[in-house]
Amino acid sequence: MVIAGGTGSGKTSLLNALSAEIPENERIVVIEDSSELQLNQPHTVYLEAQPAKPDGTGRVTIRDLFVDSLRMRPDRIVVGEIRRGEALDLIQSMISGHSGALTTVHATTANDAAIRLETLSLMSDVALPVHVARTQVASAIQVIVQISRYLDGSRKIRAITESLGLDDKGNYQFRDLYRFEAEGLSPEGRLLGEMRPTGEVPTFADEASQMGFQDRVNLTRKLFEPAGT
Repeated sequence: MVIAGGTGSGKTSLLNALSAEIPENERIVVIEDSSELQLNQPHTVYLEAQPAKPDGTGRVTIRDLFVDSLRMRPDRIVVGEIRRGEALDLIQSMISGHSGALTTVHATTANDAAIRLETLSLMSDVALPVHVARTQVASAIQVIVQISRYLDGSRKIRAITESLGLDDKGNYQFRDLYRFEAEGLSPEGRLLGEMRPTGEVPTFADEASQMGFQDRVNLTRKLFEPAGT
């Protein structure tokens, strides 16, 4: 899952909130440039990048931390923010069996988020063809949560979008599962509205049932009912 939004839109706060829902029995590796995330699960390992010392030694990059994290057999990898070529390491870890990864990226739409991750992947020191980078990003990302800061200063989730891979022309495909619908302003000038389902059924709708979690689905039960029910 990728949380996409502009500066100050609340990406890290939302990432913290989502991370709090990870089961306590899972091993979580948190990778950040500077420590901002605070998880309460007991099996959480925090890895923080370090700048070089004055003599040029001792630098530890996000990419270095990725290599170390994969040796820790994590159930989930949580990355505070993707800014550079470490995007490639995250994408490849996602498609190599580390499901449930979470990260944030500066982007205002789902398509922009995918393109940014693709561009950042190409900034790595691996000579990667553009179409390979695009294919890997499309394969790795399942859900993009778009968060925005509105004119009244509030921060709200604008859309929850599923990635559908690439079309026959090599372009990213998306569809909104939930979308924020504004209903006007309160007397105090606050934006009113709520997230509403679009009616689209995600391709992974039956996973909750397959994993034995159907009894835990409450607020979104209609969205995740197995096909044919």
